[in-house]
Amino acid sequence: MKLWFPCLLIALTSCQTTGGAMESPPAVEAVAAPKRVSVEKLRKRVAVADEAYATASLEFRMKVSERELAEMEAAASAADAAEAIRSARVSLGMAKGMRRRFDGMERKVEVGESELNVARAQEALRKAETDLLGILEIFEEESEARAKDEIIRRNEVAVATAKVRLEQAELQQRVVVESELPARMEKLSEAVRAAEAKVTAAEAKAARVALRGELDVAKAKAAEREAKEGARKAEKERDQARERMKAERDRRAARKAAAEAEAEGAATEERGVTE
Repeated sequence: MKLWFPCLLIALTSCQTTGGAMESPPAVEAVAAPKRVSVEKLRKRVAVADEAYATASLEFRMKVSERELAEMEAAASAADAAEAIRSARVSLGMAKGMRRRFDGMERKVEVGESELNVARAQEALRKAETDLLGILEIFEEESEARAKDEIIRRNEVAVATAKVRLEQAELQQRVVVESELPARMEKLSEAVRAAEAKVTAAEAKAARVALRGELDVAKAKAAEREAKEGARKAEKERDQARERMKAERDRRAARKAAAEAEAEGAATEERGVTE
């Protein structure tokens, strides 16, 4: 009775300490594989895995910042491009307004002024010619009137001067109608064409800016996804290394506890035999 009771006690103690080796989960069996690694090596692997995870996490945060920066730069560039389009369209509207105003009002005013100058010159010529005819009729009956020749000469000069002024007014009218006004109209039309070209260029630039911004953001997002996957993988490897080290420590602790239990059982058995 005294001999088999200590043996039973030792067996029960060993079974309780190890938690039942026959019912251990597959994970414990996998950790307790024949190929064992020292705790020091596992500790180094955990340190390397921790460092790799920290580096991957930092890389991921940097890629997130780069993606956010790319989005902000794309938005700012798009806003600048939109403002450039707006400014170009305002300039185009002003150029078209100036051309409309010139074509609808200013040109008519200048043509009217030139026609009025011609009409005034014609009226002055008719008045001078009428005055000359009147003087000639007056002096035709008074052949010995004093200063006759001088008065006639002055009226003839007035008629000649009126003719010259009429010719100048007609020439000025041609210059205005045939040269100055078309030149100003062409200049205004050229300003409109230049403004239209600026609008087209601004719209094309905006399209390029938008495309470049989308590309930069897409690249940043791809880099962010890659960094996130790298961080996730590094975290998984870190967790696996920590679990393996913990399992190894637990296994060693279990072995130590079993050894202590076995030693205690042996001591108990020895005391029972002695008794």
